[in-house]
Amino acid sequence: MNTLPNEYGPLVRELLKRAAARRQPAYGTFELTSRCNLSCSMCYVNRPAGDTSIKNKELSSDSWILLAREAADSGMVFLLLTGGEVFLRSDFFQIYEPLTRMGLILTIFTNGTLISDAIADRLSQSPPNRVEISLYGASASTYEAVTGVRGSYKRCCKGIEALIKRQIPLGLKTIITTRNVNELSAMKEMAKAWGVSFISSWLLSKRSDGQPSDVENLRLAAADCVTIQVSEKTLANSWEEAALLESSDNKDKNFYCLAGKAAFVISPSGKMNVCLDLPLPAAQPLEVGFEAAWNEVQRFTDAAPPPSTACIACDSRIYCGRCPAWSYLETGTLTEPVPYWCEIAHQRKIYYSNNG
Repeated sequence: MNTLPNEYGPLVRELLKRAAARRQPAYGTFELTSRCNLSCSMCYVNRPAGDTSIKNKELSSDSWILLAREAADSGMVFLLLTGGEVFLRSDFFQIYEPLTRMGLILTIFTNGTLISDAIADRLSQSPPNRVEISLYGASASTYEAVTGVRGSYKRCCKGIEALIKRQIPLGLKTIITTRNVNELSAMKEMAKAWGVSFISSWLLSKRSDGQPSDVENLRLAAADCVTIQVSEKTLANSWEEAALLESSDNKDKNFYCLAGKAAFVISPSGKMNVCLDLPLPAAQPLEVGFEAAWNEVQRFTDAAPPPSTACIACDSRIYCGRCPAWSYLETGTLTEPVPYWCEIAHQRKIYYSNNG
């Protein structure tokens, strides 16, 4: 489901909760490209950097600016720019710089490897609210075992240091896999040495385009996920954990988060969807207008069938992160149980039952 940038605390969560009650599209995600210069085998979206067939389907900078203006007029306050790798777009600043003049709270997700001194200088002229860089290891060998690209570790570190030098708001994060879990503590120490925040997550989803990935081999065992969850204070999914606990009043509803209520995603080709993991309902804001597309997304969310009876009756339900997007990616439905989440929920229940 939608992931809020990690600096967003209780106040912003409350504001977005109120936006959801009014069905205000306060939080937008613009997926500028699905192309990436890295080849992470657990990635849910990446396509080759030089894939011209994909590049040719990406919206123009003018189209992104038009969508941003219409979204802002409809109530968008927060905007995340993500990919793929956003800095693969040669027109990135043609998109970004007009956005900085719209009064939006902007966040950029990047792998950092393409951030040169020139790019960092230009960002520093109109800094975003935050940049988040993914760090995949504390050593070149581990980092590049994840990314599949030689030299990418050094380039990532250089990009991080370029932003720090210019005092651009920065946070680091990692996706924990079986290939880098042993360097989690070392990555935290790297962030500490740089003087920036660090968060981690073990949530690995399958590809949203249905292409094969190695995600099942890279996922941690359910028991290991829970062990890390309770021992780490830097988990990126801590907001989701709170959302789950707050959702008990809506246990029969399938969409329990902000998706389709206060949040939306626009894909590289211009389709408006519920979230990054769920390529539905594929509304067309450039054809029908932002408001009409947002209404279509809301109708899709509201019309979603409830979770399966097995999920509703499950005694581990409150510990489970299954959502329609995960069901869709894993089972092809919006409703059915996801075995991996079933295992995690069961392990969580055991832990919390034994530890209060």
